[in-house]
Amino acid sequence: MDIIAEIKTIAKEDPNRPAFVFRREQISYGELWKRSCRLALHLLGEELDPKQPIPVYGHKSVWMPVCFLACSLSGHTYVPMDVNMPDGRITDIVNAVASPLVLATEELAEIRGVHQMNRQVLEEICLGDARPAGEDISWPGLAADDIHYMIFTSGSTGKPKGVKVTHANLNAYLSWSPSLVEGRRGIFLNQAPFSFDLSVMDTYTGLATGSTVVCLDRDLIRDMTSAVEFIRQNGVQYWVSTPSFADLAMGEACFDAKRLPELSRFLFCGEPLTPRTVRGLRERFPDARIINTYGPTETTVCVTAAEITDEILKTESLLPVGYAKPGTEIYAADTEGRRLPGGQVGELIINGDTVAAGYYHNDKQTAEHFFRDEEGIASYRTGDMGYVRKDGMVYCSGRADGQVKLHGYRIELGDIEKNLLALEGVDGAVVLPKLRDGVVHSLAALVLQKEGWDSSYARRKYIRQSLGERIPSYMVPKKVVLLNAFPMTMNGKLDRKALEELI
Repeated sequence: MDIIAEIKTIAKEDPNRPAFVFRREQISYGELWKRSCRLALHLLGEELDPKQPIPVYGHKSVWMPVCFLACSLSGHTYVPMDVNMPDGRITDIVNAVASPLVLATEELAEIRGVHQMNRQVLEEICLGDARPAGEDISWPGLAADDIHYMIFTSGSTGKPKGVKVTHANLNAYLSWSPSLVEGRRGIFLNQAPFSFDLSVMDTYTGLATGSTVVCLDRDLIRDMTSAVEFIRQNGVQYWVSTPSFADLAMGEACFDAKRLPELSRFLFCGEPLTPRTVRGLRERFPDARIINTYGPTETTVCVTAAEITDEILKTESLLPVGYAKPGTEIYAADTEGRRLPGGQVGELIINGDTVAAGYYHNDKQTAEHFFRDEEGIASYRTGDMGYVRKDGMVYCSGRADGQVKLHGYRIELGDIEKNLLALEGVDGAVVLPKLRDGVVHSLAALVLQKEGWDSSYARRKYIRQSLGERIPSYMVPKKVVLLNAFPMTMNGKLDRKALEELI
């Protein structure tokens, strides 16, 4: 599939079909194509270096997908940046790609040496009747190996790393991802900001199937009652989010099939999906299908999928992440990189047609994580621990760095978390190491309480004592913090930094 050609075809054949719906505006396929072509024509006149990455700054508005498509048409990589990003991170990204231009769909602080094309300018370019549309010219476009988009992720050096996802990577992903909804045209929910690669699942799978993408902005996410009503009004059928966001939604009594009768499928990625979340959704949406997927940003959104059936829920405490998509192989490797037999735990290695081209201008990190296998196929070391069953089903059991050493003992934090979840009144648990001079000196448990349970000292003491009956004493966290809700990042993931501040 060529996603740009697909969007053009839909824009010609069904121009009035809604492509994106936002809280205050929407845009059709025809209008998306027309505005994108006009902006692409203008970008060609900017005389930027060929293939120069262009940062696109903003949040949830029609101008974000217009800018993305315009960059692609004019032969440029787009680099999404969200308004929730700190100013320092935005400056780091703009400097990293050395772009003289930023497409700023929202107000952005001045960055020295960088020209901003703001919303007013975008509107003048795209909406002026006198301007040529440029809809049928021969665009430079993107070759298979050109970088379609770059998403910046946290780097161990403190500077973000730009993941280079090629046009071929995205098209290979889109040759498979519509199968997650049987290729059916429908209405997708977009929860994640465009700077988070989970948004690629709903945005581009939606466009590839001629669907409508309904986008939640940050104000709606802060007001889940209004968010549920917005979802109901727009008849969302395909829910795409992190599991944490679904947990947040389940805090609303109105989040159920009675209120949202069109909602028929949940697609999860970005975090481990727990049996607790699935059971909660089963109670509220008994007829909906729940799909678990897995894949790092470096392998283009996700590369596995499994429907979580009642049978799996009954028999599996660790939910599977699914079978690898066509064109992808996943295996577990030992510390020397050797393949392990089926069922043995090791680092998950992903190879295939959606493995990205590495990190932008970061050869050292690229060499550490990306490689070619013995057959020359692009491969990626995920840093995730897991195993692959003999029938190909993949399980992810946590990060390779999820182990800590405390007083000479090697401890798997996930082991403690699993035992906390088995205690009465516990709805969620995160265990974090506390460092002193760079060395782990104790552990802290942050415990999500079920409704109605108290937060007294006696309760914390009970948790530590009960845990001590299940695991060795050296594994019992010294500190227990009781919470009614876990903090989340703007991407809908667990906010581990905020949790660290609580210990």
